[in-house]
Order: sequence, then structure tokens, then C-alpha cells
Amino acid sequence: MNRGVEKLSVGKLQGQVFSDFKSFFDEESLGGFGERARLAKNGVLSDGRHRVVVLDLEKDGKRLKVAVKAFGRQGFLKDRYDFRKGSKAERSFKAATFLKSRGVGTPQPIAYFDCWEGSRLVESFYLSDYVESLVSFKDSLIQAYQERADCRFLVERLGHIASAIRRMHDLGFWHRDLGNQNMEFQVSSDGEWGEVQFIDLNRGRIREDLSLKERAQDFSRIRLPSAFLNVLARIYWGGNLPREFTKEMIFRRRGFEWWERSRKWRHPFRKRSRGAVGSYPEVQDIWIWDRESAQASITMERYERKRYYSLARHYKVAWSVLKFAGKVWREYRRQLPLAYQNRINLKGRFGVALESKDLDFNSQVDLLKELEGVSVLLRFCHHEGMSHWKEGVAQVKSLAASGHQVMIAMVQDRGAVNEPDSWAKFLSFVLEEVGEVVTAVEICHAVNRMKWGVHGPGDQAALLSPVVQLQEKFPEITFTGPACIDFEYHYVLSALESAPDGLRYGALSHHLYVDRRGAPENFQGKFSTLEKCGLLRAIAKVVPACDDQVIISEVNWPLEGAGIWSPVTATHVDAGAPEHPLSVSEFDYGVYMLRYLVISVCSGFVDRVYWWRLVAHGFGLVDERAEGGWRKRIAYNMLRVFLEQLGSAIFVEKLEMVDDVYALCFERDDEKILMMWCNGRSYSGPWPVDFKYALNASGESIEIKEVGDSPVYFFA
Repeated sequence: MNRGVEKLSVGKLQGQVFSDFKSFFDEESLGGFGERARLAKNGVLSDGRHRVVVLDLEKDGKRLKVAVKAFGRQGFLKDRYDFRKGSKAERSFKAATFLKSRGVGTPQPIAYFDCWEGSRLVESFYLSDYVESLVSFKDSLIQAYQERADCRFLVERLGHIASAIRRMHDLGFWHRDLGNQNMEFQVSSDGEWGEVQFIDLNRGRIREDLSLKERAQDFSRIRLPSAFLNVLARIYWGGNLPREFTKEMIFRRRGFEWWERSRKWRHPFRKRSRGAVGSYPEVQDIWIWDRESAQASITMERYERKRYYSLARHYKVAWSVLKFAGKVWREYRRQLPLAYQNRINLKGRFGVALESKDLDFNSQVDLLKELEGVSVLLRFCHHEGMSHWKEGVAQVKSLAASGHQVMIAMVQDRGAVNEPDSWAKFLSFVLEEVGEVVTAVEICHAVNRMKWGVHGPGDQAALLSPVVQLQEKFPEITFTGPACIDFEYHYVLSALESAPDGLRYGALSHHLYVDRRGAPENFQGKFSTLEKCGLLRAIAKVVPACDDQVIISEVNWPLEGAGIWSPVTATHVDAGAPEHPLSVSEFDYGVYMLRYLVISVCSGFVDRVYWWRLVAHGFGLVDERAEGGWRKRIAYNMLRVFLEQLGSAIFVEKLEMVDDVYALCFERDDEKILMMWCNGRSYSGPWPVDFKYALNASGESIEIKEVGDSPVYFFA
């Protein structure tokens, strides 16, 4: 018997009680106890087959408030099992005593008692200390989903839960029913979470050491979108997830999901109790914003996402490719030899995006003053709500009044799909306010990524439906799209083909990231940035749903050391994790940017490029989290110099050079400028032009001995 625990025998009730509380349990106090627990109308915490109520016990002027779990009657076979192994109440008491004695959170066990008639269990009760204001992990999650909590809020809470589970497991306790509803905690007025309290312990087992499979089985009952369950597991393991654990967790998770779905057939007459805050949204409708990386969080791992891809999605992509691939390829073959063959005025072709909500806007506008002739892109996000839409409207009007060309992007969330009236109101409000002062409006965002809320062509068509009427109402607005992301042009064809009747894009806008290949000149198969831009132009020329202009509305490289602020390491970064292979240094970020801008626009394939974005710790030209205040990165100065020298110049020609050496000629007034760089090598001459002087990418006058990855400006 555990220290401090005594046997309890009152009439037909037998069990155990902690000595400190024994005085509350005599025949007088326990008379009619079962009836009180079953019939109580006040203080009911859970009402179902097993009932949990709060009761006040009083003895000799002392009062004790206890949570009582009254277990329901069960079948003959379960009674036989409990007769040998101990009732659920007894197992709960022993498990709680084990955990509490070892410093693991659980409400203080007080007593249990059973009433047996032969081998049949008539009544069974487990009593613990009643802890005020406990909130279950289940209810806190539901509330967070309803309130559209930020990603960081959820990850911090997952870390809190993970450390508690790890401690419980390392002590040898296998919960075996570790659902969200069985983990509770108190929340202070300032939002801090108290110690995790594990409840419903009757299925638990005490081991010397838990196996990977036993640990994984506990995780399988935690109800989270798979990507966030993965975060929980990574925190639990300190980033080093054993492969066997992950495999078992996914296997058990699928089995538990099938068990959940079969409940209505296994227990057709049993009603499930609902939490005070409601029920979980469907997994595919959970949408979480990651403020640090300014993007929607990935909520589902690939294996889970695949369940929600409709057959219509695959059919639409296949049909669109069959319909247009031949024509697009022929046009691409015609376009490619035309690269760099036309004179191009660069004025107004380069832009940067600003953050309208989470950063000081006036400070961003001040930074624009050094970027001569730069255009601006501003996002409007459906999930942010009316107050932020109004702020964005005021910012657009201010920018336009100060002479900036402004493009806006209308960004959806999953709520926009599920609440079409809200989405239509959003579009109508913003366009009514700023339609006359913006140069273009991009509709929707990264529609080929499920994390942005669009799960197929039906969702996209629903989002675009109100745009048809708005296009008729605002004929002067250039609507752009379909705003797919990355080199997944089969989705671009499908998205263009999914445009509703009556909608025509004034330009094909796309988010063309090439960071997976490092330098923009590097190839993905047969396609470098140049070929990818040429293929975009071919699509714009062939597909009837859009005009033949091309806008790259989002591009950057992720920066080294940015952690959760980086777009490629967002949500959670494991302690001690190596740098993500896609991340680049601030210097490489700058030179890649200049080369990307020149390749895309001077090739003649892209009409405008917007850099995402001006200020961002993980991917911006300016670091807002630097010690001492906002810091202009070298890329900011490189862009400033580029715009000073070439922002209003005319591209003339690209010179023939040896492999991986690039030389482009420009005219500015009466001056000729040669921009030159290499990709992964150096070049020391002969120089293609006689020049008077040269500047490096940061605008410093230099003596030229060789050219490397960083562009150099020669002035003839």
C-alpha cells in the first residue's frame, strides 16, 4: 500500500483513501453518496455514461471540494476483468498516486471506492481534489481555431504540452487514452499556462521504460492537424524523431481515426458530450496564420493532404495540360530565341512589397525614398477583418497620393471559401475604395497550395465568381492571376482554365521562386529562370483567359539564421538544427536579386517584378529585428544602386560571352552602361567594352581585375 494511503470500508463501499482525508469518509458522510453524484444538477463537469461532478464534503467544520467521477455500469465481461485487475476507479487512484508522487501533474487523488455484489460492479467512484478553472487542451484548441489564433500561440502551447508528456513517459507511465480532453491546465490572467494536469488515468500502465511504440500510441490519440502533431513530436524528441516512432504514430493515428468514425455504429444510442466552446472544425478547414513568416501555416503533412485532394482537381489539371500543352510548347519554342532581342525601357518595371499590418508603415514609406522609381505592392488579407482593411485602404491612398504606382493583392483564407458572402464583401469594399488609384489587382494567392485554403478548382471558381461582376463595374482595373506559386505550370494552366465565364485576366501574375536551385541561372531540368519566364510568357499568349502580359508578384530568397521568421523554416525550428539548405547569406541574397531582376525583365518575358518584401527579418531587404533598430541589409543598398543606375535606363542587348559569364548593355541618356557578372566562376577579361570607370553592386568605385558572382557596372 502506498505511504499515506489507508483502506476504506464503509458499508458496501470499499476502497482506499489518503490518510489526510479519511475523516471525510464515514458512514454518515457517504450515505447516499452515489445518488448525490448521479443526480447532481449543479457542478456537473461532464455528463455521459461516466459522470463527473463537483461535490462539497463537510465534516466537523472542515470542508473539502472534490471532483467525483462516477463510472457507469458495464457489461459482464468487463466486470470480470475489473474483478481481477481492479476497477477503473481503483486504477485511476493508483495511477494518479504514482504520477503525483513523482511530480507529474494530475489533480491530487483523494480516494476511490467500489460497491461489488459478487463479481458484478454496482457502483464505482474516483475522487480527486477539485482544481478551479482548469481548461482542457481540447477546449483551448477549439477556441484558438475559432479566434484564428496565430501560429506562434499554438506552437508555444504545443511545447508546453510536449514537455509534460515527455516527463510522464520518461517516468514509465503509458496513458493509453491521451486525448486532448485528458490534458488540462490553468490559464493565468496574463495568458501563462500552468502545469499540465493529466486526467482519465484508468487505462494507464506503469512500466520500467516505455517502448517507442507505446509512446507513439499515446501520440496517436492527440487530435491535431498532422503538421502540428509532427511539431509536437519534434519538440518531445528534441528534434530527433526516431523513424520507428513516426511510422508507428502515423499507423496508430489512422487506426484511431477509423475507430472514431465507427463510433456511431458501435454505440448507436450513446451521445457524446460536447465541450463548452463547441466542436473541432474539420481538419481541412483549419487555417492558421504564421505572422513571423507572413504566410499561412502548413497544417497537414503530405499523407494527410492527399485525402482532401478531389478527383476533380487531378482531372482538371490533366485536361488543361492535354488541351494547352502542345500550343504552349510551340509558342515557348518560338519565344525562347527572342530573349534579350528587344530594347526595353526599365522605368516602372521593378517594385517591392510592404507590410500593412505588423510593421510601422511610415518607417517603410521612408525607406522607399531611397529606391528611385520603385513601385509598391500591398497585400489585403481576408482573415484580418474590416479594421485592417480600412487601414490598408488609407495606406494605398497615401502611397498613390505621393506618386507611387500601387498594385494590391487580395489574399484568401479558408474562411473565404466557406463564407463566400464575407469574401465578396471584402473584395467589394476594397475595390470600391481604391479601385481608381491602383495599377493592378491580383485576385487570390498561391492557389496551388492547400495551406492557402484552396483545395481544388471548385474552390477557386467560387472565389473568382464575384470578380466577374466587379470587372464589369470597374473596367479600368487590371485584374491579374491566377497567382500560382513555384515552377508548377500545369497548375497555372488548370487555374486559368478554371476561371469562370466572363472573367479575363489583364495579366498573368505568378509567384516564381527559384531558391531551390540557388542562383537564378541554375537549371531545374532544362529550365533556368530565363526558360521559366519564357514559358510563362508562352502560357500568357496561348491561354484565352488572360492577356499576354506577365507579372512576377512575389519572389525572394530565404536568409540564413532567420529561424522561424524564414519562409522555409517557419512554424518551428528544432534546437541545434543545421541551417536549411535553401537559405543564403545576405550578400548572396543581394546579388541573386539583381541577377533575377535583370534576367526576368531584360529577357522581354516579364513585364514587372515585385520583391517580397521591403522589410522582413527572414526574407526582406531590411531587418526589423536587428539589434539597435531597423538595419538596411546589403541587398537594400544593392537595389538602391541598381535603380539609380538602371531604373530608368533602356536595355539594349546581351553580349555573347563565355559560359556562365553575363554582360548586358544599357543606355541612360547619353551614357552606355554594361552590367556584368558570373555564375559560380570568375572572369578577368578581355572586357567587352572600353570603359571610363566601374562601380560594384554597392555603388563603390573599384578597379576591375576580375568579375565574380556580384554584378559590376561599367560606364563607357
